[in-house]
Amino acid sequence: MNKKIALLLLFLSGLLFSAPGFAFKLEPLYTTLSPSGSGAEKTFRVVNPGGKPIALEFRVTTRQQNIDGKESRQPADDLFMLYPPQAIIPPGKSQKIRVQWLGDTNPQKELAFRLVAEQLPVNLEPNPQTGLKMVMTMVGSIYIRPEGVQSHLTISGQRIVSGEQGNKLELMVTNRGTAHALLENLGLQLNNGQTLTGEAVQGAEGQNILSGSTRRFYIPAPTTHAQVTGIQHRQ
Repeated sequence: MNKKIALLLLFLSGLLFSAPGFAFKLEPLYTTLSPSGSGAEKTFRVVNPGGKPIALEFRVTTRQQNIDGKESRQPADDLFMLYPPQAIIPPGKSQKIRVQWLGDTNPQKELAFRLVAEQLPVNLEPNPQTGLKMVMTMVGSIYIRPEGVQSHLTISGQRIVSGEQGNKLELMVTNRGTAHALLENLGLQLNNGQTLTGEAVQGAEGQNILSGSTRRFYIPAPTTHAQVTGIQHRQ
């Protein structure tokens, strides 16, 4: 091996092994706010369980889903009061983050947002070590939920597709309701009277469908040629 290349690899290895690995916790991972009143304000808590201080920045974004669940986000800080927007958290300590809704006090449906906590790549130690600065980002969920909203799921398409692991049922599910739906304890009703649950709905169980969104799932194809006609899930 070329001597210069070997020295470069050794140098990079040293950087990687000397890189500080920080971690932090965001609690809770999701919360629901009322559009107005005392319920329009909640508090998150960020915990630094490590042995070194960390610097964090907080922001709120919108949240839209595409058909496969991938999210697109845009800044939404003008709709919230976020305090503090930045914080330095000593080792073993925590910081409360106050979030208050400043937007529409009478939305017609539930609104979904993300709280993003991002570690800043700054050295906070008196004698910082050289090396790669590893940073971490955590994302929480915020729902602005007016009274009376609820999810309403419908099957908007289905077909059998072939793959390397056998046939799958491609299922399109649309949430025509006014609140998000978590597909927990999922049951898919078939037109032959059977209901698919458990391993038969792997690929859809536990997924989230925001209000007005359509999601595509792939689950094991039923052994019969029955069609999915309805959805049961925990509200």
